[in-house]
Amino acid sequence: MMPEVQRIRQSRTPFRVEAPDVELPSSVDNSRTTFFPPIINQTGGSCAQAAGIGYMMTYEMNRMLRRDASLPANRMSYLFVWNLINEGIDQGSFVEQGLNMARSFGVMSEADFGTPGLTIYKWATGYERYERAMHNRAADILSLPDSIPLLKRYLYDAGRDEHPGGIVTFSTNVTDWQLDTTYAGPSATGYHAMLTSLGTDGTHALTIVGYDDLVAYTDARGATHTGAFIVCNSWGNYYLHDHGRFYLPYDFFRDPEVKDATLSSTLNGVRVTTYEPQVICHIELTHTSRNDLCFGMVATTDRHLASPSTAPLYSPLFNHQGGDFNMQGQFRVADMDMAIDFTTRNPDTIQKYFLTIFATPTGKQSGTGQMKAIEVIDLRTEPHTHYPYRATLPVAIHRSNNIFPIPLTPLFAIPVAPANWLGDNPATYVVRTAAGRRAKMQVLPAADKPNTVSLRYAL
Repeated sequence: MMPEVQRIRQSRTPFRVEAPDVELPSSVDNSRTTFFPPIINQTGGSCAQAAGIGYMMTYEMNRMLRRDASLPANRMSYLFVWNLINEGIDQGSFVEQGLNMARSFGVMSEADFGTPGLTIYKWATGYERYERAMHNRAADILSLPDSIPLLKRYLYDAGRDEHPGGIVTFSTNVTDWQLDTTYAGPSATGYHAMLTSLGTDGTHALTIVGYDDLVAYTDARGATHTGAFIVCNSWGNYYLHDHGRFYLPYDFFRDPEVKDATLSSTLNGVRVTTYEPQVICHIELTHTSRNDLCFGMVATTDRHLASPSTAPLYSPLFNHQGGDFNMQGQFRVADMDMAIDFTTRNPDTIQKYFLTIFATPTGKQSGTGQMKAIEVIDLRTEPHTHYPYRATLPVAIHRSNNIFPIPLTPLFAIPVAPANWLGDNPATYVVRTAAGRRAKMQVLPAADKPNTVSLRYAL
């Protein structure tokens, strides 16, 4: 358990029922709604992100927006999140890490990120993809106790009289667990796989999508218990399950001898929202060790401030993550086109931004790279207003702090009186475009409108 995960867990919101009491139906299966995605066959040790992002975030976003999860554009990419936190290797993570990234930045869709097999350890490139990802946010990470009545109520109506209700993630040991794939007892939902014995090791994240009060389970002592949760796994449709699902008897959560390390006593839910970024920093760079870099932002109301006067607000993405590999990943290119949210609490008062990149070797090797292009984009205007970095690019990214000031001033601030532009001779200027190229711009009287000018330019 890392301190980062402990902090996220402490920030979770305890689930409380907010609607009047209701009589619950005998069964609920939210995985059969159009909001739930197809069963996932996870890549590597990505079970936590498959459960929290691939299933839960996808379902909740589609439940809120009433969308069809069969479309890749409506499915949240668990690999987008997992690849940011797995250090570029096949290792596990915690559900809370992915949900926190969804809360602080957003999640890219499968349509934008790509499908398994082509995306192993990859970081996506493309400004528009990151801008769209910012819209898919977690609003609250919920903690739910292993209370059977509370869990059933959340699955039924999320405790808010919402239909369908929510889904939750949990963890359990899977080494040597036992599943009966021939269950033919009573049920309202008709599955034929049931967990009959918990595992002894090997923690795995799964998703509870519903319940069935009619299911009957006989424990090792011969006692019969009724009721089970419906669990979706992320090992495809074929592995010891019924269409990727199995029954988890309520009794395992009630048994005082079952330890938290074997079956989690606290489960995760999520409430989602659509977020509208107002100011974004668009960055193009190349670097050979993404683990070295940490990106931050300082905003100031003083346009004339030469350097940041406060500590940067660091992005939850690209924060000494991803291992000693090129920006897009091992065996991929070092070039990257990406975006960071620069929206502040009072964006109307901001006159200048500083993009900060703290570069330090945090792995086995020190990477090298260059900043190729930077611009701040104000999304509140139509068309969007672009404020480019004005100094010469590309420039090497050196160790320690790299600071790039971006004042919010018009691109073409030409100190020439307008009256002079209307003379007989055209005025010619050399300017720099947002992409850093030089252009020749000529100002001359408009042929068809008195007292106006026309512009023409050539790269």
